This record gives sequence, structure tokens and C-alpha cells, in this order.
Amino acid sequence: MPPTDPTGPWPEQQVLLTRLAAWMSERRWFPLKDEQPPDGAALRVVADSRPAPEVRDLVVAVPRAGRDPVLMHVPLVLDSPGALERLTGAGEAPGAAGFALPDGTALVDGPHHPSFWRAWARAALAAGTTLRPEATTAVVQRAERLRVTTGEQSNTSVILPAPSGAADAAGAEDAATEGLIIKLFRVLAPGRNPDVEVSVALARDGWDQVSSPVAWSTLSFPDPVSGEPASADSAVAAAFIPDAEDGFALFCSLAGSDDGEAGGTRARAVSLAADLGVTTAHMHEHLAAAMGTADPGSPADLAAALGERASWALGEVPELARAVPDLEARVEAGLDELRGLEELPPATRVHGDYHLGQTLRGSGGRGRWYVLDFEGEPLRPLADRSRPDQPLRDVAGMLRSFDYAAAVGGAADPGWLPAVRSAFLDGYRSAAPSTGAAGHAADVLMGVLELDKALYEAVYEARNRPDWLRIPLSGIRHVLRAKSPAEQSPRGTV
Repeated sequence: MPPTDPTGPWPEQQVLLTRLAAWMSERRWFPLKDEQPPDGAALRVVADSRPAPEVRDLVVAVPRAGRDPVLMHVPLVLDSPGALERLTGAGEAPGAAGFALPDGTALVDGPHHPSFWRAWARAALAAGTTLRPEATTAVVQRAERLRVTTGEQSNTSVILPAPSGAADAAGAEDAATEGLIIKLFRVLAPGRNPDVEVSVALARDGWDQVSSPVAWSTLSFPDPVSGEPASADSAVAAAFIPDAEDGFALFCSLAGSDDGEAGGTRARAVSLAADLGVTTAHMHEHLAAAMGTADPGSPADLAAALGERASWALGEVPELARAVPDLEARVEAGLDELRGLEELPPATRVHGDYHLGQTLRGSGGRGRWYVLDFEGEPLRPLADRSRPDQPLRDVAGMLRSFDYAAAVGGAADPGWLPAVRSAFLDGYRSAAPSTGAAGHAADVLMGVLELDKALYEAVYEARNRPDWLRIPLSGIRHVLRAKSPAEQSPRGTV
């Protein structure tokens, strides 16, 4: 059954949808910016949960020509005029906190409003979708102190700070001592969201280098394509890791301040890269233990899929063929090596979007790596993001990320990048060793998967940041050991 029309103080449905369409299309998390702004009359509400009188947790189907609609998650809170100004955080764009109705009444974007998070946490407790009830209750107690982050693009995250000393002294604070972060998913698809499913599975398996999940929520609705009952994870709360450095920013800094092969800064970069390699191997070990392994398919099937992607990249970026002599033949030679393998290692669930920006390095006594965001690439189909894959695809993604850190950070010494890449691989292999035929298969897989990633990056950079195309071009040459006209790169002259 479709949701009933709102009653009481809520506006008539079509007024709400018309205003919502105009506001939503301007948000940084809206995924259809290359298309015409949605028409409010064409939007369809497929879920309308009302956990409190002033709160509606909406899922809205946005139509697309020739394709399935996109399901947008847009919780709203009805509030008085002036609420939008009060609830817009520092550094946020005008309008980020919501929109006003013709009479001035505010419809506040749920993540910006304490009422939404109080209702959300109580609903999670009632549904039993929590690993730590005391921390879930803390969401209710801290909701007035929420801070919406400004860095994400596809979702919206909110930080609820840890208790203050004054609050503790007054006896008014909650039992959970750490800060909390809640991610609200904006684009939904029927089925489990990997960021919830995988992080909960890892935590239950005892791996403590994932941001510890606290609670999550699901919304039910009729599938807009089949009409069958469906559900989707809509938000997840986790422990916030304080005083931690973003992995990409950290390695960019180390690249820019490198003091050479014998220097202390270089030694720190190498040590951190090796430790990250060990952490990555442990992540894969726990993923296999918690979520099982699967038939990887044949080497020929994987080679065919990678060959299709390579052909797509070559068609999209003509400069690839000009910059790398005999590129098509070299790619085919690598795929021939892959086809020649007897078998592939077992497939497992993987991170799916693994790079330095998905890691944090804790400080002080928590000086270790943490891995974040198991959602994969949010705009890829959910079935693709949830499919078991080769763990070495994550390793290849991280190797590519070191290339970007070297370029963005400005590594002056061409030895910096090979040193941190080697250290990362050595760390990974020390914790996940493979020898003989298995070791040869791993080497072949690593080469073709890193090449696949670099070709994808070339398409992305050519479309969005042409000045950065040199970074994946350098990586492609490195993987293929190809010569080219001399140019300066983080690896030196290639």
C-alpha cells in the first residue's frame, strides 16, 4: 500500500514534494546532477515512516528516462520558522539544513535535527538493531550536540561528541565514553548495505580495527520496479575514532617532507606502509572467516571481464595509446598470463573501494590503522558491491593510492614511492604468504588488477581532472614496464 497523505501540521503531499524536488537537486549528495532537475509532480513516496509526530523518514523514487528510478532517503522534521538558520552548521552551504514552506514553516533535513536522531535511536533499540544498547541510548542523550560533517559527497554523516567533564560531574551524561559518528545513506537499494553488513560481521568476528558499529536502521518499502516487499539499510552508527589522521593526508605529508633513504621521515613512511599491509591482510582474513569464501570463476572469465574494461578505457581516453607505446598488445600480454593460470584463489567479500582515504591512523596508545567505509562505490549496483571478489583487488587499489599520495604530496626523491609500495606489499605478504604456484598466481593477479585500476583512473581523470591524467599514466607504464617519451613523475623520469 502507498503511504497515506499527511495530516495535521504537515503540508499537503504535492506541496511537500514540489519543494523537496527543488531543494534536493541542489544538495551535494544528490546523484543525478547531469540530468534535468526532478519534477515534484513525478516524485513518488515509497516509504513514509513516522517515528515521532514531527518526524517523517521518507524514501522518494526519482524517475530517470530509460532506467530504473533512484531511491533517495530524505528524512524531514517539521519545525518553526528560524530553525533552518539555527541548525545550519559552520561551513555548510546555504540551504543545507532544509527548506521553508510558503508560510515560513521549516522542513529540516533529518540529520541536522536532534528530534530525528532521538527518534532514530529509540527505533533501533525497539527493533534490536544494535550491538551496544548503552551507546545507542547515548545518541538520544547527545542529540542536541550533533555536528553535521561537510566532507562527504554521497551520504551525510553526523558526529556526536564524547561526554565532557562537566556533564560527567553533573551526572547527566551517558554511559558510552567515546564519541559516535552516524552515517545516513542517501541513495538506497533493496538489500543489505555492505557498509552495515560487513562492518557488523567484522565486529562480531572480533576484528577491532574497524570503526566499531553501535546500531543501524532499516526501512521497508515496495520495490519500485517489481512491486515486491523490500527493505534497505538506511543509517549506521559507529564509534568515532578521536585524534586520528586521515591516511591519505598522512602519506601526502610524509611524501612532501621526505628526507631520503636514510632519514627518519622515510623510515616512518616505510614502517607505516608495512603496518598498513599487515592490517589489510588481517582485514581479508577476518572477511573470509566472517563471511565465507566463494568460487572465484575461471582465469579466462576474469581475463574476459578485464579485457572489456580495458577496451572501454582505451576508447574513452585516446591519449592512452599515444602515451604508452603498444598499449593494447601489452594489455593483451598481461591478460594472456592471467588466462594461463590453472586457477584463481578463492573469492571473498572485499572492501571494494580501498584507498588511503578509507583509513585512519590512531595516535598515542591507539597508534594503529583503522579501516572505514565498506560501502564500495555507492553508485555501482548493490549486487556488484556485495559480490565476492579477489582480495588482491583491494591491495591493487591501495598501491594506486600511494601513487596519488606521492604526486599530490610532492615526493621529490624518486625512491620514496617504490619504498612505500614495497613496504606495503611486504607487510601484506608477511601476514598472508603465498609461495610456489600460488605465489606466481598472486603476482600475475596483482599486475592485471593494478593495471585495471589505473586504466579506470585514467578515464576518471580525463573526464574530471585532466591535469592529473599523468598520475595513472605513470602507473600504467610502471605496471607494464613500458618506455615512453621522458617526463617527470613521482617515480622520476620514465
